[in-house]
Amino acid sequence: MTPSKLALVTACIGSALGTALLSPSPALAAAPQNPSGSLFRGLFGDGLEQDHGIKVHGWAQAGWTYNDNGSDDVSKQAFFNSDEGFNFNQFALAIQREPKGNVIGRVGPFPGPMPQEADWGFNVTALYGKDARFFKTYGFDEDLGVNRSADSDDENFNIAQAYLDFYFPVLGGSNLMLGVFHTPLENEIGFALSSPAPTDFYSHPYSFMHGPAKHTGALYSFKLPQEEGGSMLGFELGVVQGWNNMQDPNGDLDVIANLRWRSADFRTWVDWENIYGNGAGDSFAECACGSPFPAGSEDDDLTRYASYLTVSQVLDERNRVAVELSYGEQEGAAFAGFADKRDATWYGANLNWYHRLGESLMWNSRAEWFHSDAPAHVEMANIDPQTGIPDPSWGSFYGFTTNVAWTPVPNVRLRPELRYDIHSGNGRDAFGGGEEDSQLIGSFDITLFF
Repeated sequence: MTPSKLALVTACIGSALGTALLSPSPALAAAPQNPSGSLFRGLFGDGLEQDHGIKVHGWAQAGWTYNDNGSDDVSKQAFFNSDEGFNFNQFALAIQREPKGNVIGRVGPFPGPMPQEADWGFNVTALYGKDARFFKTYGFDEDLGVNRSADSDDENFNIAQAYLDFYFPVLGGSNLMLGVFHTPLENEIGFALSSPAPTDFYSHPYSFMHGPAKHTGALYSFKLPQEEGGSMLGFELGVVQGWNNMQDPNGDLDVIANLRWRSADFRTWVDWENIYGNGAGDSFAECACGSPFPAGSEDDDLTRYASYLTVSQVLDERNRVAVELSYGEQEGAAFAGFADKRDATWYGANLNWYHRLGESLMWNSRAEWFHSDAPAHVEMANIDPQTGIPDPSWGSFYGFTTNVAWTPVPNVRLRPELRYDIHSGNGRDAFGGGEEDSQLIGSFDITLFF
């Protein structure tokens, strides 16, 4: 799903410290050329990028998955596609201009003095592939013809992002985003910013699937004034149309409030991210879009809250770790009655380790635990497509993932990955078409950057 915040974190660290060795993502390895935008520069020259700061770039990703449970079903909570075999995940094309400043929206503050001139930018990113069906925006691109005619196993198309980006020399430096943008929440946020894309893992944690993908609205990020050379503190405040919606039927806006702290040496990042609002009536089964948490009708007032605490630490030139704690709750969750509850709560923890084996070789590993006290997410509901009757899973989920990512040339990433999942809880078994409580998945994906 795009460059992840994790990959971006280390790209920023590498830039701030002046060494590419601190970056955990394979696409950021030392290379004779920058793969992001290389095709456009090769065809039309670098005048647009050099003279105006406008970059045209993209990526394409395809992969294969295989499981050990004797069925075509793979963990829908971890993979956007649910079928074993080949999947064309993403073809993305973006045109963007990044404003010059010491604050990046959704990322946080940077060291150095505050630039004194205002600046502006924009981002428009289009996405086609099987992953695109999970990033449609209700009231914006969910009703395009290619999406109306597609079933659950077909490719979709969406405008993943379309926003204006402004830098202002106020407070210690400020950034304002207006439009449709990927969420500033969660450790893996999809493709919020430029390469490497889509993420450091082919599969995704359960906490990622239980968070929002994108928002429509405004996000204001600012850095507090500080003494030069000290630690940095930034805040984000947002007002958005709920989760994955441009039109929110309940008519209530959601509030985003985030805190971001950076150590003076930029090796330690702490992010506390929160979203709060009315979650009623904003999930739409007919287009498989909107919020993934069905709850009540548009006339109800049912609170939804999600919070994420992430700590990232560079250990040395080859190792970085990141720990994320997540918590969420939905009042009046539609499927909670299967657990004899009215409301649903979910929480968990992820531990990620990134180890650089060489300039073009990374070893990434992740351990996760996730618990839901009642079924809430539509993927957990396992709705029978013929009868429409839910047969949900809930309880504790454990996942262990490891991969080796090789970048033989700057524009190509090859990545074999192994993932093992365990479900311990009530309701339907989560894997193998409801027949298995564990699953081993092998996958291999190829990503091209251009």
